[in-house]
Amino acid sequence: MKLTRLLFPTATALLLLGAPAPAWDGGGHMLTAEIAWQRLRPEARAKVSALVAKLPNEYNAGQPYNFITAPTWMDDMRSMPKYPWSKLHYVTLEYTATGTPITIPPPPHILSTIEESIAALKSASTPEERRVEALGMLVHLVGDLHQPLHATDWGDRGGNGYLIMGVPFSDLMPKMVANLHTFWDKAYRFDTKAGKPVEVWRSPDVKDRPKQPGQGIIAEQAKQLMLRFPEASLYQLAEPGGAVAWARESHLIGCLAGYPQRPYPAADEPAALTTEFIGKAHEIAGQRVTLAGYRLGNLLNELFGPAARP
Repeated sequence: MKLTRLLFPTATALLLLGAPAPAWDGGGHMLTAEIAWQRLRPEARAKVSALVAKLPNEYNAGQPYNFITAPTWMDDMRSMPKYPWSKLHYVTLEYTATGTPITIPPPPHILSTIEESIAALKSASTPEERRVEALGMLVHLVGDLHQPLHATDWGDRGGNGYLIMGVPFSDLMPKMVANLHTFWDKAYRFDTKAGKPVEVWRSPDVKDRPKQPGQGIIAEQAKQLMLRFPEASLYQLAEPGGAVAWARESHLIGCLAGYPQRPYPAADEPAALTTEFIGKAHEIAGQRVTLAGYRLGNLLNELFGPAARP
């Protein structure tokens, strides 16, 4: 899909009218990038940095993208009129009580887009414009796929139709209603304290995003996550990888832990999340963000390392 010169500054109607919400908020995507950056070899760092600097930046407060902010690009682009990529952020895998079996639907979806992006970056004949787009998509979608409700659907668009209450969101857009999908997008930075849900830290506003790797609260939180979830503790890294395997992981988590263990609420009945559920989601989401970062770093080293095409 060709990069489009963007002309209009804002348009939040897509989210308000029921389009699927992003996976991980901007902070979650930047954490994944910061963790991946720590794993990148010098050759890969130089190549990916040069490419992401060419992403259109109209919705990044006019600031050039760097590797840490590049994974926010696909969500920033939601502000464009007639955003064309909504279906590429998720795969609809039906909820089951056990997490099995799954049937992968026909493309387009996140799995096909990840595969296409990797193929474009591997090919020596891919034009630079397409390489820029493919990398911008890849660094975003690897993160998206690790959010459990981007691979789990209980007939509610991955939890978008499951209304909740009592979570102290500080950054919902005007007129947005709190739902389970939105909670999971931010669960890595929500926890409980003294028996109440708390926002542990807030994702930076667009203008305050890091100007380079290693800056600010993103770098601080990424360091904490890597200490909590070191590579040696994640058995998943030793198993066969790839988009389908990662989707199966997220779907299993979404089925077994993504929804509260209670009767499904009526459409107009917001459910109060328990502190136990919030605390467990905090741990799961933190691990998933970290795992996505390790995997993204490994993948980009393969694509842009010394043996890869310049």
